[in-house]
Amino acid sequence: MAVSVATLASRAMKNFLQGLLIFVSLCLCALIAFQWVRETRQQKDLQVQADKIHDKMEAIQNLELQGKRFEAEIQRLDGLKNDMAGTIKTNKVEIEKLNKDLLKVEASLANSEKQAEAYKGALQNANESIALQNESVKRQNEEMKKLAEDRNEIVKKLNKMAADYNDLVTKWNKVQEDLAAQATNAPAPAKK
Repeated sequence: MAVSVATLASRAMKNFLQGLLIFVSLCLCALIAFQWVRETRQQKDLQVQADKIHDKMEAIQNLELQGKRFEAEIQRLDGLKNDMAGTIKTNKVEIEKLNKDLLKVEASLANSEKQAEAYKGALQNANESIALQNESVKRQNEEMKKLAEDRNEIVKKLNKMAADYNDLVTKWNKVQEDLAAQATNAPAPAKK
């Protein structure tokens, strides 16, 4: 059993080299596993960042679209406001015209009333022409009725115009309230 020192040394060297090879192999495996874990984490981080960027880009696009919709709505409402302003101006002109017409009718009515008084005085002073005066009074009464009816018709038109104007003002106020309610500075809700 005498094994030579050289044999023992070669066996020891062989065992040492095998152990060293196994140790280096295990170290390489550990290094590969470490790098694989690190790469996986980096890939996850990159994906999270890409998802965040995508979400932010989508939010930007949604805000831009919403801004365009708001701009279009503002333009539409501005057009409606301008139309209403034009209608109000024409209504004011029409009301002024009706007021002038009413003043003319009232003046004409006052003249007619003065004429009726003059006819009544003439009736009292001229008893010999009773028949002519009766016809004159009848005719004057018909003219007064016609003038009163004309005046009443104009007053009805004026009242209708005033009611239409009040309805228009009510609608205008409602539109202004709706605009005020829609014009908020609250941010849009974030998409999940």
